[in-house]
Amino acid sequence: MAVTLRQLYEDVKTKEDITLVAGEQGLDHTVRWVHMVEGTEISSFLEGDEVAFTTGIALKDMEGLLELAVLNQKRQAAGMVVNLGPYIKEIPAEVLAFGNENGFPIFSAPWRVHMANIMREFTRQILLDDMRGLEVEAALKNAFFLPDHTELYLPVLKKHGYKPEWLYCVTVIEIWDREGLRPKPELLKKLVHFSSDFFRVRQRYTAVIENEGDIIVLFCNMTEEQAEGRMSDFTKKLHGRPFSDFGLSCYMGSGSTVGGAYRLGESFEQAERVKSLQKKRGQKNTPLSYSRMGAYKLFLSLKEEVREEYYTETLGCLEKYDHINETDYLYFLKKFFELGCSTQEAAARLHLHRNSVAYKLRKIEEIIQMPVNEPYSRTKIMIALMLQEIQ
Repeated sequence: MAVTLRQLYEDVKTKEDITLVAGEQGLDHTVRWVHMVEGTEISSFLEGDEVAFTTGIALKDMEGLLELAVLNQKRQAAGMVVNLGPYIKEIPAEVLAFGNENGFPIFSAPWRVHMANIMREFTRQILLDDMRGLEVEAALKNAFFLPDHTELYLPVLKKHGYKPEWLYCVTVIEIWDREGLRPKPELLKKLVHFSSDFFRVRQRYTAVIENEGDIIVLFCNMTEEQAEGRMSDFTKKLHGRPFSDFGLSCYMGSGSTVGGAYRLGESFEQAERVKSLQKKRGQKNTPLSYSRMGAYKLFLSLKEEVREEYYTETLGCLEKYDHINETDYLYFLKKFFELGCSTQEAAARLHLHRNSVAYKLRKIEEIIQMPVNEPYSRTKIMIALMLQEIQ
């Protein structure tokens, strides 16, 4: 988790004389540290999400202040605090215009205010938020993986403002690059930070954590439809800067909106299953919520051993036959059903002669010991094929 510049400003302005003078629209930028940046050379050391402080002592003229602001913004600094005094009498209009045009927050503080005091307060709030993030992350993982042990997560979540009676919705995101590889640790860290910045805009209690390479998002008091909308916006952002060179794509699924923090594990498990189904279908960058899964919701509510037993009894013998004989009857059967059990359509789409389609169907019936086109058998096979998707 991370604190925003808006939160830091709202807190420190009650203690120190500091004023926002430009770039208000950028106040929701995440802040992860602070730095004294007195010259353009120092600006090059910024890594992003810092607040840059300057007294102007190293600047030759006020054009240098504009150059410094431009470089800080280019280095993805969260904002800039200017100490007005002997080196900077006032902030030029050009600098203020740049801040407003680019959503780059600029603050002023009179010389009598010690910059160290503001930096110390910002740092204190950042460290407190880091501690809060670690505690919330641990509590959420307990809620997801040890849902019955409410004593491990409910008190911690309540301590940090997550009400036990709120509505919660969990989304799981699995990201891949164009080479078919999972993001390396350095890139994954940036993606988690980016996701946190994106989802927490004006949604303070939205939580973003990482687990075994997946990004998990907890939405509070938001419907599944609203969560899907946020996920759609996220995928568009994922293809833009600063990740456009990686060719990223993702599989994602949202659990149902549940009433009460004690049911977080339920929403998480559903989200995992929906995400896995989307991955098996090859549905990249396509948000799907549990509520829109139709009959799959019924199947997911069954115990895994029950689903496995039904599938094995119905189509297990066909899968085994394919494995032993290196045939593709199960694949053919799945495609046949996807094409509406139409012999003509199957022949055309699979580039087979009608006689070949008929032969394959007879062979399948012989193996599974049931007629493919009889209504009851067709329903039974369809259910087994759907169960295969979620196994």
